[in-house]
Amino acid sequence: MSAMGVVLDFSRPHVIRDEREYDAAVREIDRLLDLDPAPGSEELDRMEFLSVLVEEYDDRHFPMGKSVTPRGIVDFMLDQRSMTRADLHDLMGGRSRVSEFFSGKRELSKAQILALRSLLGIPADLLLSLPVE
Repeated sequence: MSAMGVVLDFSRPHVIRDEREYDAAVREIDRLLDLDPAPGSEELDRMEFLSVLVEEYDDRHFPMGKSVTPRGIVDFMLDQRSMTRADLHDLMGGRSRVSEFFSGKRELSKAQILALRSLLGIPADLLLSLPVE
């Protein structure tokens, strides 16, 4: 155990078993996002692996249905804070970028994920768009 809590050891891969492991995985995803890992790097592979595990844990323990998307989460948090999409123009690089994100034409960049995490308090793993199988 580290000063921040559970340290994840996947020498024997397993699903996330409890809230302590879940919190540790989310912290690790946030740490890796801050590093901005390069495509094909071990850090990016680890971030994607942990994101899949966190998503599976969320689906198992907090079922929200398959209709929940990063767009829906951002819309929900904007509503909760009495904000509008226009409040995201500067943060996301302009009106067209906001429009493209909400219309599904553009995914969030790592910088946008970090900015939305900071502004709206959305855990970064919920803003990652993972391929649907």
